[in-house]
Amino acid sequence: MEGNPPPRKRKTENRSFRIHSAVLGGLEEEAARKKVSVNTLVNQLLANYIDVGRHRQRLGTISLSASAFKLIISTETDDEVIKAAQVAGKSIPRAYAASKWGHESVANILAFIRENASVTELYDYSDSPDNPKVITLTHSYGRKWSLFLSNFFISAFEDAGQRVQSEVSDQAVILKLQ
Repeated sequence: MEGNPPPRKRKTENRSFRIHSAVLGGLEEEAARKKVSVNTLVNQLLANYIDVGRHRQRLGTISLSASAFKLIISTETDDEVIKAAQVAGKSIPRAYAASKWGHESVANILAFIRENASVTELYDYSDSPDNPKVITLTHSYGRKWSLFLSNFFISAFEDAGQRVQSEVSDQAVILKLQ
């Protein structure tokens, strides 16, 4: 009886780097907290930067505390939130896709949504393998954030030629690609 072949390991290379002792200490603390080796943690951090971080940096993204973010989003009217989302949804995913993959497409918009979820922690991403595809974004920032996400991603998909239906609640957005 033949078994499945063993999983292929990614090719690695040995390199030497000089790291400030305080940075190494922080890496060791974080690796211990996550119960991984320092090597694994450094690989994860570098992969995150190469896969996502450098592209986000080019677009001038910023970090905010969750409380500041909630305060900002709550001060806008629904119409202002929707308008801002539509404008941003037509430009940010397109710029990100162009920076990372050289062009905008539905597949690249989907990748943007997944990557953005893992890096920003502004929502959690899940999807179904069904056709049409259904994407669920969950969060804890309220209805106005749901309105923003819904209109942002509808604009992004429509810009890439994909029609989308959306349902929103206080803590979730459901996007149905048609």
